[in-house]
Amino acid sequence: MLTIIIISYNSAHVLIENFADLIDSNRYKTIIVDNASSDGSPDLLRNRFPSTTIKFLKNNIGYGRAANIGLHAADTPYALLLNPDLSVSSKQIEKLLNYARKDEKGALWGPASNSRDFTQGKPKSVDWISGCAMLFEMSKLKQIGFFDENIFLFFEETDLCKRVLESGFEIKLCQDVYFDHKVGQACKLNPEVEWLKSWHYGWSRCYFFSKHDPKNLKRTPSKQYAQYRWKALISISQRKRRKYSAQAAGANAFLRGELAFLPNGNPQSKI
Repeated sequence: MLTIIIISYNSAHVLIENFADLIDSNRYKTIIVDNASSDGSPDLLRNRFPSTTIKFLKNNIGYGRAANIGLHAADTPYALLLNPDLSVSSKQIEKLLNYARKDEKGALWGPASNSRDFTQGKPKSVDWISGCAMLFEMSKLKQIGFFDENIFLFFEETDLCKRVLESGFEIKLCQDVYFDHKVGQACKLNPEVEWLKSWHYGWSRCYFFSKHDPKNLKRTPSKQYAQYRWKALISISQRKRRKYSAQAAGANAFLRGELAFLPNGNPQSKI
């Protein structure tokens, strides 16, 4: 009935901590996609879960592309895409799945992943849910299309949510289902990783609005580039200056027609 797909990048320790019991229970089919981890994660995952399907990628191809590999391999009616830094119980998964089974109009469901959204209310229709936990009805997802593979990081779930709605389906936030998202634990940040992420935020934001809202003059790539450059100039902290400079570099690369990926499949992130 359900395949769980977990995307890992230098995340073996937190993945094992959060999901070992669930995976060991064999209650659901599980697919782990390792995005070319460099911290020893592949060996840790292979040794800890010898009977689990683990796809080890040669390049870090980003969240959406890695998720697509897991989704294409799923052969169950539903697939649950998860970040490794979530604390999840089978009881909450079943509750989320039960909502999906009874929902003819929905194609995508998500739990509350922060205390602000966690209420006792019924599932409500929304325009967007977090990419950290997404439950798909696979027959409908195949009609809509999987994650946009032009994107390395950021806005991939926003793009997919928009296409779900454009296809005539609904997105539901299940407010009484809670997956605890321990934000920032999946991968340790360093200046190089922070630059990479900020660069792709700038590129992907330009890509998203050019694709879905090209007539919005306030969000043209040139406007976004100028905004990031200005924020970099006026920021007091060195970290923020670096963040906005990276976002400006990503936006400028988009303006020059550069792609998010290099020809060898690695993500672009040059200054």
